[in-house]
Amino acid sequence: MKIIKLLFFTALFATVCFACQSNENGTTSSNEEIDMSNIDFSNIENLHAQPLPVIQKCVEGKWKCIQIITYGFVGIHYPSNAFVNIKNDSVAVTGDDCFIQANSFSYSWEKKETSLDYTTYVMEDIGWFFDKIRNDTLAVVWDGARVGEYSPTCLFIRIK
Repeated sequence: MKIIKLLFFTALFATVCFACQSNENGTTSSNEEIDMSNIDFSNIENLHAQPLPVIQKCVEGKWKCIQIITYGFVGIHYPSNAFVNIKNDSVAVTGDDCFIQANSFSYSWEKKETSLDYTTYVMEDIGWFFDKIRNDTLAVVWDGARVGEYSPTCLFIRIK
């Protein structure tokens, strides 16, 4: 009888341990390291669908704002001197362009439904989320600043 109880509790313990290793989707725990060795950080078409560590790695660094698409009557603007430095928990904007004001602020990440009808990680205090990267050009969407049916989008090019 003692051996049956021991086997039962051993099996129960093993089940609990294995259940803690995966989330509700059956994928590995978020605490597990993501292998980023094979990721091309200059081209990710579905950046918005990536895990947070991949998004963070892709967007960190220095960027030059090359285009702002606001739709509506303003249309497209090409900043001449606007730069963004995205760090682990802060963003610094520099330059003297009238559409981008120099500023520095901190942010936190939150996973939520966006104006483009998908769920992704948003820089909560800023309202930015990242749609894709093509040839080191990052598409940034301002989620909280909708103009009619559109959310303004900015294109940043990586400064190497």
